[in-house]
Amino acid sequence: MTPIYRWNGEYFGFIRNDRLFNARSQYLGWVTEDGRVWRKNGTFLGEIEQDNYILRRTGMATPATKATRATPATPATPARRANRAAKASKAGRVDALDEFESA
Repeated sequence: MTPIYRWNGEYFGFIRNDRLFNARSQYLGWVTEDGRVWRKNGTFLGEIEQDNYILRRTGMATPATKATRATPATPATPARRANRAAKASKAGRVDALDEFESA
C-alpha cells in the first residue's frame, strides 16, 4: 500500500494493487505502469509525483479517455496516516486531488 497526500500535506488516501482509493477506501481510479492516474470513469487525473502525490501538468494536452475498469472489492480501511508538511508550489503543475473533497 502506498499512502497518497495532497500537495498541501493532507493525507488523502492510498494506492493498493494499482488502484486509487480515498481515506475511506472508496475506489476513485487506477494507476498505469507509466505512473499516470485515471479516474474510475476513464478520464485522466494526473501523474504520480515523488511516489506519494498526484499532480497534473497545466500545459499538457489531456490524454484520451480510457476504457473503464471493473470496480475492485473494497479493501479494509488502513489506519489514517499523519499529515505531512506542505510542499512549495511547483511551476506548471497543480494538485490533481483538489477536485475531491477533504476527508
